[in-house]
Amino acid sequence: MEGWAIQASNRIAIVDDCLQDREALSVLVRTRAQQRGLCWELESFASGEALLRSSSAQTYDLIFLDILMPGLDGLETARRLRASDSVALLVFVTTEADFALEGYEVEAAGFLLKAPNIDPARFARLMGRLERRMGSERALDLSPYGIPLHLPLGNVLYAEVLGHRMLLHTQAGAHSLRLPLEELKPRLDHRFFECHRGILINLDKVVKLDGDTVTLVGGDTLPVSRRRRKALMEAYAAHSVEQLKRGG
Repeated sequence: MEGWAIQASNRIAIVDDCLQDREALSVLVRTRAQQRGLCWELESFASGEALLRSSSAQTYDLIFLDILMPGLDGLETARRLRASDSVALLVFVTTEADFALEGYEVEAAGFLLKAPNIDPARFARLMGRLERRMGSERALDLSPYGIPLHLPLGNVLYAEVLGHRMLLHTQAGAHSLRLPLEELKPRLDHRFFECHRGILINLDKVVKLDGDTVTLVGGDTLPVSRRRRKALMEAYAAHSVEQLKRGG
C-alpha cells in the first residue's frame, strides 16, 4: 500500500495491478487536490484482494478500480465491496470500453479509459461531478507560514487581523500567522464575508445576526460595521437560500 495525505476530508483509493498506471492516476489525483486546495487522503493498492484485506476498505469515499486484474478483477472487487455495504463512489479504469453495462450492477459512478493514457480533460470533468457528490472540502495550506497544516475552510469560524498577525479561529483553537488580509481573501470561498474591517466570518457558522453584532457557532460575538450591515444581511440570506437548495 502506498500513501499520501494532507489532513483528509475525503479518502480515495486506487486499485491497479500495474505500478505505472497507479502512479499516473495518483499524479492526476494529487495535482487536482493541490490545484483546488482540497483535503484528500490517497492510498494505492496493487490488487482487489489487498484493498479488501485493508482495515480501511469501508472508509473510502471514492475508489478507482482497474477492471482487468489477475485474481479478483475490478468488477468482482466492486461486488464484494457492495456486499459489505460500502457506499463509496466507484470509478472503473480500463483499457476496454465494453464494461459499462456490468458497471450498472454495482452502481458505478463513472469510467476512465487509460489507453494509451487517461485524458486529463475527461478526468477533470469526472472529478468535478464527483467532488460535488463527495462534498470535497477546500483547504488553506499553512505550511508556507510555519504551520505544517492544511486547514479545511469549513473548520474556520472567522479570521481577524490583530496588529501584524492574522488569527484563524476554529472551534479547536486559533492559528496565528503573518498573512496580510488581502492575501488571505483570494484563498477563501463564497462562505466568507468581511463583516468589519479586518474580520472575515464564515457564513456557515452564523447562529445570530443582531444589528451591529454577529454571533457564531461556539459563542464568539463579533462587530458588524454600519456600512457593511445591509450587505451582510443580503449575503447571509442568499447563502441560506443556496444551502437550502443544496439540501444543507
